Amino acid sequence: MPASKVVPATGGREAWPATSPPAPAGGPDGVPTDGPTAPPTGRELLDRLRLVDHPRPAGDPELVAHLRGLLETAVASSGAPAGRLLVTRDRLSRSLACPRHRRPPDGADPTVGPSLACGALVGALFRQLVTVGQIGEAMADGLDALRVDDRQAALVAWIDQLAPPERAGLAAEVARQVDGLRRRWPGLDPRWLPRTQESIRVVLAGGAAELSARIDLALGRPAEVSASVALVDVTSGLRRPEHGADRGFLALVEALRSPAPPFAVATYYTRTGDLDVDPVTPALLERAARRCASGIAALADADGASSAGAVPACATCAPEPARHGARDRTRPPIVLSPGRPAAMVAA
Repeated sequence: MPASKVVPATGGREAWPATSPPAPAGGPDGVPTDGPTAPPTGRELLDRLRLVDHPRPAGDPELVAHLRGLLETAVASSGAPAGRLLVTRDRLSRSLACPRHRRPPDGADPTVGPSLACGALVGALFRQLVTVGQIGEAMADGLDALRVDDRQAALVAWIDQLAPPERAGLAAEVARQVDGLRRRWPGLDPRWLPRTQESIRVVLAGGAAELSARIDLALGRPAEVSASVALVDVTSGLRRPEHGADRGFLALVEALRSPAPPFAVATYYTRTGDLDVDPVTPALLERAARRCASGIAALADADGASSAGAVPACATCAPEPARHGARDRTRPPIVLSPGRPAAMVAA
């Protein structure tokens, strides 16, 4: 999808505040938010994103120089062929995964199915909710958004050819996730400069490599001295072991390109309403840089991680305590037609 329009700022620009007024009981629709398993709603969700009362990191040129040095040393030592080496979070995770957990290269997976369709539709509708403030009929609005993006032509054609029961199954799951967005996701003050599909890039070693990422939602005006930006990744699927590492990569790229790092990086799961938030610390950025350096070496090797066993940097093989994110609350699979359940949504 093309980048959505930034919500226009009114009344001047301000950094995203670190404190907020007392939250009302329950979410904006009266749905209770208390209890150990209740997903965050409304003001509670915002407060978790703000990391209320958590210290905001300051810009640290020495740390940035150290992180950049780690990465540029990896580029110089990688023996990468001529041309710019592109490092994205998906390519990074794939290059560091063991063969058992490695996914197909970008664009090489021919599978177009309900998981991919649901993720694309819900992602477009999330951007619509943030930028426009409302969603009409979920399936219709989502398809309208996908139809204007030529890159989604194959996916739209797949959706259009679905038999009525299959299309109804997909529409029901999209509507369920969108209903959760409407009930749980708070309105965003335009002064926080909410922006969607923001592309961020960092060039390394005089152009020999480039770190590239796209942010589903960025909040806060970039600041010179103290962190004021939070980054949110949005997924319609289940928690995956690599999501924590993905958050670290997003934080790393933003920290390298801006005077101050982000103060928080999060994953929001539209499927359940869960929110995983990591405070951005020097330790998190150091881990992310070292992982990225390992990935640069693997990407420069055409074979990548070639061991048949577990790879130390493989997120799925990592010991349980090292994985980010809590246990997922499971839901039934999307049923496209009687007796033929689709795979669990895991976009």
